[in-house]
Amino acid sequence: MGLMTAKLLNSIKGFLFNSIKTIVLFLHGSGPAAIGRLEYRLRPARTSWGGPMNGQAGRVKLCRQIFAELPPAAIVETGTFLGTTTEFFAEFGVPVYTAEVKPRYHAYSDLRFRPVSDRVHVVLADSRVFLRQLAADPSFPKEKIFFYLDSHWYSDLPLLEEIDVIFGTWKRSIIMIDDFAVPGEPYAHTDDGQGADLNGEYLDALGRTDMFRFYPSLPASQETGYKTGCIILCNDPETQSHLSKLETLRPG
Repeated sequence: MGLMTAKLLNSIKGFLFNSIKTIVLFLHGSGPAAIGRLEYRLRPARTSWGGPMNGQAGRVKLCRQIFAELPPAAIVETGTFLGTTTEFFAEFGVPVYTAEVKPRYHAYSDLRFRPVSDRVHVVLADSRVFLRQLAADPSFPKEKIFFYLDSHWYSDLPLLEEIDVIFGTWKRSIIMIDDFAVPGEPYAHTDDGQGADLNGEYLDALGRTDMFRFYPSLPASQETGYKTGCIILCNDPETQSHLSKLETLRPG
């Protein structure tokens, strides 16, 4: 190896070492949001969970049928993560509002949707605070909203409060809850073994008599992706009548 080649290699090694050191120091000093921004810069087209709706083709079809039967005025999502399902929602041409409680994932998705920030609004917030803010916003429509609740990974489950806020504020609207048990089918669902088992009994704690329940009609064996269950809720007879027409749903 010649002297010039050795010097060049040493220079490259030094540059790489200093660059990595600078990045590590920057991330250490800037926190999770900086990590999220860097992840986006390195891999902006990253897809999580195998595609929208956990990579579940049946769930995607179900959503498309709901939107065709009952076009929403806006879509609200809790639990943005990397924005894969958010991007799917953005296809429908209505405003999308999505909240993420983790700064790292919020920073990633905020950059991802910055080019379309006029119609995809990415918010760093607890889902309950986020929903109350929308409820108090006079410019946000108060009917025909599709809510996708997918922020149930941590010990502090917000689901019951989310439902109370939604049905206490919005009319003729639909809630879809991810990671929910489907009776008679082995779909995956949230169950931490300490009472937080997302199933019909969990919803019974709300004591609501105005809540209509639907489940996917597709057997778990025919679903793709991660095969997580879901439930669809509404609280008015007109919306119930429309949902009852869909072959992708069965009443609960």
